[in-house]
Amino acid sequence: MRRILFIAGFSVLLFVVLTCVTASIETPSDGNDTFGFPFRFYKIYGGKRSFYPPNEFSVVMLLLDVVIAILVVWIGNVTFIKLRTKNENA
Repeated sequence: MRRILFIAGFSVLLFVVLTCVTASIETPSDGNDTFGFPFRFYKIYGGKRSFYPPNEFSVVMLLLDVVIAILVVWIGNVTFIKLRTKNENA
């Protein structure tokens, strides 16, 4: 149970950090803001325009980002456990 909580907590943390670090904030210079890594799931249109399209949000891309974060943490956890048991047996 602790392992599942660790994977879930670290996945959320990894997802939030990657989203914040890779966010493209360009509205101060008449650009668009985009969020998401590796898939962009949210886009805010900014700048001076004659037509403002609605902000874009993709649930599918958000779920793909979360699944990738969970897989990365899970694979890292499995690798760490295998290396730890290998070193204990040596």
